[in-house]
Amino acid sequence: MAFLISIMSFANFVFYPLVIGCIIAFVIEQILRQLGNSDDSVAVKKVQIATSVRKYFWRQAWLFNIIWFVCYGILLFIMRPGQQAMPDMIWQG
Repeated sequence: MAFLISIMSFANFVFYPLVIGCIIAFVIEQILRQLGNSDDSVAVKKVQIATSVRKYFWRQAWLFNIIWFVCYGILLFIMRPGQQAMPDMIWQG
């Protein structure tokens, strides 16, 4: 249980910087697209690099988000309370 909680803590810690990195990479990509020329091979290469960085951050953010939800589901399954015994109220008169 402590192992799953530590994995969830790490996934939560990594998720937000990845999302922020993805947003920054998206903004940089859009700036490079506006400033660059499609005929210039250097500008096209810069846009390709920015796009690959954005896609990397996006995939990693999804991966850590899915890891967090899987661990959360496992913890919910493990930590569910046992079945409660019904009180015997019928025979009390």
